[in-house]
Amino acid sequence: MTGDLTTGVRRVLVVHNPVAAGDDPSTSDVLAQVALVEGALSGITELGLPAARIAVGDGQALATLCAAAEVPGTVVFNLVESPPGVPHLCPATTAALELAGLPFTGSPAAAIWLTTDKLAARALLAAEGLPVAPGGRLDPAAPTVLDRVAPPWILKPACEDASIGLEGNPVCHTREEALARAARLADRFPGQAVLAERYLPGRELNVSLLADGLGGVEVLPVAEILFEDFPAEMPRVVGYEAKWLEDSFACVHTVRSFLEDPLDAPLVERARCLARRAWAVCGLAGYARIDLRLDEAGEPCILEVNANPCLTADAGFMAAAGRAGLTARDVVARILNAAAALTPGSHRRQL
Repeated sequence: MTGDLTTGVRRVLVVHNPVAAGDDPSTSDVLAQVALVEGALSGITELGLPAARIAVGDGQALATLCAAAEVPGTVVFNLVESPPGVPHLCPATTAALELAGLPFTGSPAAAIWLTTDKLAARALLAAEGLPVAPGGRLDPAAPTVLDRVAPPWILKPACEDASIGLEGNPVCHTREEALARAARLADRFPGQAVLAERYLPGRELNVSLLADGLGGVEVLPVAEILFEDFPAEMPRVVGYEAKWLEDSFACVHTVRSFLEDPLDAPLVERARCLARRAWAVCGLAGYARIDLRLDEAGEPCILEVNANPCLTADAGFMAAAGRAGLTARDVVARILNAAAALTPGSHRRQL
C-alpha cells in the first residue's frame, strides 16, 4: 500500500515535545521529524491534508490538544519524545491521549511504558523465550549482577533513549570501572535504575517494522551498523557522540549498510523473525524498530525495542523504508491509516 489515505482521516494534529533554544540535540531533533511529517501530509492529497502542530509538555497543553482533536476525522500524529531526565513525558502523553479517546499514531501507552523501561522490556522478552544479552539491574550497594554476568559490561540508564547516558566509553572491563560508572549514572539520573549488560562483540542490526495496511506488519530491509576504522580501544557502540556530534570520529565512522549478501540470508531471516515476535510480545502498533546484536556464538540478541523510532530523513527507519521503495508520504499515510483503523482507545496488537 502506498501513500493514500483510506480510513477517513480529514485533519492531523502533529504533536511533539516542547523545544527551547539550547536544548540537547536529542530533544530538538523532533522538529526535523515534524517537518518530515508535515511535508508528507502536504502531498497526500491534491490540496494538502489540513494539519496543525502542537507542543505538549504539561496538562494545559494537553487540554488544548484534546479540545482541538474534537473535530471529526482528526488523528493525532504522536511525535512526543522524552527529553533527557524526563522519561515519563512520552508514555504519559500517550496515556492521556488514550484516556481522552483520541485516535493517535504509533503504539499504545502500555507498550510505550514497557519499552521505555529497558529492564522491564528485557524481562518480558526473556520470559517469552526471546534472546537478550545477559544482564540486569546494577545496584551499587549490592552489585550482584556483576557476579553472575561475565565482563565486559555496558552500562546505561534504564529509561533513557537516544543514547543518552552512553557518552564517552560506556563499556567497563573491571568491577571498579562498573561501580564508578554506575554511581555517576545514578547521580545524573536520580530515581532511575542502571542497567548492566554483557557487552556483545558481534555485528549490530536494526530491523524496522511498519503497519502494512492490511492489519499486519511489514518487516523492512534489515540494516547493519558498521564501525569503520574504529581503533581497538574504542568500543563499537552507537553512543551519544555517534548519534549527535556530527563532526566526531564516532559519527563519521558509524555507517549504515543493508544486508544483501546471500550468505547473510539465514541471519536476515532470524532477525526478521525476532523482530516480528518482539512486535507481538510488546504490543506494538503503527511502526517500530528492533535493535539486535550478535553474541560470541553469532546468535542475535535483542538490545532494544523502539516503539517510536526517529522519523527524520537520515534516520534508520526512513532509510529502511526508502530501501523498500517507500517515500515519506507512503510511510506517513500508512502510520495514519493504522491509527485511524482503530476505534479510540482500542490500540491492539497487530500479529
